[in-house]
Formats: sequence, C-alpha cells, structure tokens
Amino acid sequence: MVFKITRRDLIGSALVAGAAGIIPGVGRSAFAADSKLTAVEWGGDVVEAMKQIAAAQSASSFDWILHQGGAGAILPKIKASWPKTDFDYVAGWEGSFNSMVKEDWLETIDPADMPNLADLPEKIIIRDGKGNIKAVPRAVGGMYFGTRTDIAPIEVMTIDDLLSPKLKGAICWPGPTQSMMLQIVALALHAGGSETNMEPGWKLMIELAKSGNIGRVAITDIDFTNSLTSGETSVGFFAEPGWAAVAKSFPVTRMTKSAGFKAFLYQSGFGVLKNRPNSKAALDFINFAIGPEMNSLYAKVAGEAPLNRKATTPDTLKHLAFTPEEFASFVYVPDYNIVLEQQDSWSKRWEQDIAPLL
Repeated sequence: MVFKITRRDLIGSALVAGAAGIIPGVGRSAFAADSKLTAVEWGGDVVEAMKQIAAAQSASSFDWILHQGGAGAILPKIKASWPKTDFDYVAGWEGSFNSMVKEDWLETIDPADMPNLADLPEKIIIRDGKGNIKAVPRAVGGMYFGTRTDIAPIEVMTIDDLLSPKLKGAICWPGPTQSMMLQIVALALHAGGSETNMEPGWKLMIELAKSGNIGRVAITDIDFTNSLTSGETSVGFFAEPGWAAVAKSFPVTRMTKSAGFKAFLYQSGFGVLKNRPNSKAALDFINFAIGPEMNSLYAKVAGEAPLNRKATTPDTLKHLAFTPEEFASFVYVPDYNIVLEQQDSWSKRWEQDIAPLL
C-alpha cells in the first residue's frame, strides 16, 4: 500500500510543519440537495465534533452510529451483509482502512469531486495498489501512555514502573478490540521485541496482569474516560481523544516525548462505502468537513491535530507536534499490515493467556 511506504516521513513532516490560520468566510455549506446519511464515528468528543460540523451545513442530515470498541470492530459487521451495507461513511484509521481497501469496499475518490483534498498532505492520503484514493484523512492523533497527574500514586517514568506495587488497581488498560493492540506492541518494544517479535511483549503483559495493577479493562472509549475522570484509575494507554476528554477537567501528563515510552501516531479519516445511494452527498460532506474552518473546529473539539495546512492547531495539541529529532526519538510507526494480519491471533492470545489473570 502506498501509505505504508511513505507514512513515517509524511506524518513527521506534517506535524513538524504545523498549520496556518483559518480562512474566513467559510460559513454554511452551499450544497443543493438534502440527503440522509448514516455515518459511523467514535463516541465522545469525536462524534460531538462531527455533529457540530454537520450542524454547520444544511445539505445532509445524519444518523450517527458509534463504534463499539476499536474501529476494526465494524469490519465483521460490514462483511456479514456485504454487498449490502447500511453505512454511507465509516470513520477509521490506517488499520481499518487497510482492511476495507483489501476487501474493495470503498469508493474511489476523484480529487475533482473533493477540492479541499489539495490542502491535505498528499502522501498521507490512503490509496490502493493502483494509486486510487480510497480514504480521506482529517486529523492526526496519537496512542500513548499517560497519567492523571493529580492522583497518580507515583511518577511513571518507564514501562517498568507499571509493575510497581504502588500502582495496585491504578491502571486502565485497553481491551483487545482497542488500539489494534498496540499497547502490547509498546510492551514488546520496551522488552526488545516489536510487532514482528511479540513474545517479549506477551511475557511482560503476563507480569502486568498478574501484578493486580490493572484496575479496569477499557472496552470502549467511554470506559476509559469514565475510569480516569472518576478516579477509579490514574494511569493508562489510550488514543488522543480519550486523553483530551480527561484533560478537560483534570491535569494529565502525556508520555509523547518521554524517553521511557514510545508514542504511536495515526490518522483518522473517512471511508465512503460502495453500494450506497448517497455517495455524492457523502463526498460533498467530507469535502466540507476537511475544509480549513471545519478541520480547525474538529481539532478543537475532538482533540486531534488537523491536517488541512490552512487550519489552526490548538495549543492543547502541541504534544503531537514533533521536531524531526523528537520524531526519531519518541515516535514509533509500526508496520500496520503486520499489525492487522495478527489481530485474530493476538486476540486469541489475550483471551487464552491474559484474560484469566485479570
């Protein structure tokens, strides 16, 4: 896949470059026809951001469907009914879009139908093997370790600290449908492995499960934010929107530039499904959503760094802006094709070796 080859260099340059200002005068959409779209989004602040964007136009109304677990959880539902589908667009990221491209579920997007694509980094746009555009990015987020600073029992400096007896019950850990199980890749990296050598990660995961330090397994985004905001737990690994939701009310330490951790960057975006009557309306809405004003709004509400070069990056997302040196030191971009291929076997390993210990 094209995005697999170029993604590390591109995300690094996109985040280093930052963003300019908002173009004024982009008000309500001027679309002509009214359509009803069914969209699959993450919950929490992400869907709230998309609802605000939808409210800024009048061409389409929406039924919102929320991901249950990670974005990959929607894939079996689509496959079970294909070629019939109930969704006009599905929000996703590299891992889930890679599967959709392989299954040939996504519409090919003509740049002429989406003028705002010209203001997105060209190399980050997801394409198939023939170079056809298959998904549209909207923002860059991260999955990383962090703490609720005000109540964390200790200052967590490295992954080894997660095993401290002082963290008994204090860790919120993603379930096997969250984050493409990159949380265990993180453990593997720390222990000398990688996504291609996961045994060191599984060994460390077993130690962590046995320690009693995992007080909550988060199956959904809301599980994570509720656990951290209620004070049930204070340490965790999760995606940017979850941390942003916690940080609205409590101080958060994000380990995106900490020597003892690696941050995983991802892009979120839109995939338009084939075999739907309102494909044109879906494309028009997505073009509207990735324009500079709406992309800035999305970043502000959802907590992911915008990709439109004319959008504004909030100060609250500067932890996702890296110099080239920081990118090389703190960011890890896995081979998402390998990560995707291993999801079933990793999930079975979790159920067999980890779940009984929790």
